Amino acid sequence: MSMNKLQCLASSLAASRRLLTTPRRPALRPPLRAFHVSTSEPETLFHEVKDGASGKVRRLAYHRVSGPRRHGLIYIPGFMAHKGGGKPLALHPFSQKYGFPYVRYDPSGLGESEGVKKTETRFSLWLEDAQEMLLNATDGPQIVVITCHLVQRHPEKFAGILMLAPGINFHSRYEKVLRSQLTPELLQKFEAGMYYRLLRRRVNEVRRPMIRCGAVSLYAPDYGEFPITKGHFEDMKKFALSREPDQIPVPVPVRIIHGVKDKDVPHTESLPLLHSLEGDVHLTFLKHAGHTLLDPASLEVIYDAILKLALEVDQGAK
Repeated sequence: MSMNKLQCLASSLAASRRLLTTPRRPALRPPLRAFHVSTSEPETLFHEVKDGASGKVRRLAYHRVSGPRRHGLIYIPGFMAHKGGGKPLALHPFSQKYGFPYVRYDPSGLGESEGVKKTETRFSLWLEDAQEMLLNATDGPQIVVITCHLVQRHPEKFAGILMLAPGINFHSRYEKVLRSQLTPELLQKFEAGMYYRLLRRRVNEVRRPMIRCGAVSLYAPDYGEFPITKGHFEDMKKFALSREPDQIPVPVPVRIIHGVKDKDVPHTESLPLLHSLEGDVHLTFLKHAGHTLLDPASLEVIYDAILKLALEVDQGAK
């Protein structure tokens, strides 16, 4: 073999050794947590809603965070909840960290919202509030946290739904518990539309009511007191959802998370909902969790569900 060929062979072997022994540099990827997280509370904004019948104006207080993602988040509060609750607060830094536009608000009669007293508010008003905020405070399709009531009316505003310990049609169960613990005298007054003071810890643990001018005040550590009457229950009945299989068509993916140790809304309540919703529906039970889902492990599951939903709807939009 000629000297030139030997030199070429030696050079090739040396190059091969360098390729085998030189560590590969990891591919450059954009960091997942590259967005700035502000520690300051955002400015409180107000959206005005005028009642068509009475002409009365109510002002809904809300916070909005901007972000580069195509699909935003909107947190629609559950019963007696508002924008200052544990979960909507936890989603504020999360949305900033991952670049989600995010809206959370106070329903009529709660929080900083104005124009409606607690004793005047109803579930129907809260549903109107949710529609107003969804249509007027957000841009484009949203990942909606908590409710599926509006998806048939405005499917174009829904990219996905995340339901957390959903108490679907809970009013029927709670009214039975309430009635069973009222004295005959108080039950008669309740039927007549009177109000009472009732301290409540959980749906199945109702303390003895005391008469109070104007309200039955339900009490829960996370929500405070809320006045309620028979009229509230009658109003909620108008929006009851079917529990029959595949009776609620939902054109977007739905993810349900429920704690097995939930003492306010039993986790088994999510099973009929799973069967009622027609479409791409996943149900996750958390063995360790209660109703609030505010422990670190539960919050991580919520964050992961939102990120996976966002990835799924983003891929579907391409």
